[in-house]
Amino acid sequence: MLGLKAGDWAGFPGGGAGTGVHGVQLACAMGIRLVVLDTGEDRQTLALSLGAEEFVDFLKERDPVKGILEITDGGAHGVFVSAVQSYPVSLDYLGSRRGGVVMCVGLPPKGSYHIDAAPARLWLRNQSIKGMLSSGRVDLAETLKFARRGKLQLEPTVVGRSKFNEAVQKLKNGRVVGRMVVDFNLP
Repeated sequence: MLGLKAGDWAGFPGGGAGTGVHGVQLACAMGIRLVVLDTGEDRQTLALSLGAEEFVDFLKERDPVKGILEITDGGAHGVFVSAVQSYPVSLDYLGSRRGGVVMCVGLPPKGSYHIDAAPARLWLRNQSIKGMLSSGRVDLAETLKFARRGKLQLEPTVVGRSKFNEAVQKLKNGRVVGRMVVDFNLP
């Protein structure tokens, strides 16, 4: 996972909902120390219960980047970006950490968010930016091993078809904590 090893720090913008919830669990199962960057007490409670060591609420924290740099002693070893709004500042979470890597997980709408990367910065600090569309067979097999060992809690909020429109609106407005599933067999 980005070449990170147990004990390394990783920042996880968006780790309190959606895809981030699974990423938090996988990273923690691998021994990676996580700082989740998200907002809201529900998401904080969820992220910490799933193994994140720290939570930075970007709406309450005056300078979220500074908060992550302080927690990680100068910068994260890796950053997993599942919240696309964080792309413009994602490199900043690496701070001066040599060899730090930003992993682009969330797919933003075309042309909406980007990462400004000065080549000299990447070169001097040996930092990099990677993207991943999907996991390969080896990663999938490793993930299934963690699931078999009980390291992944996959308990979504389940709603019936009568709540479909409400569920979609919550998702659009970023108000879903964790995962949500619509069961069309339920009223």
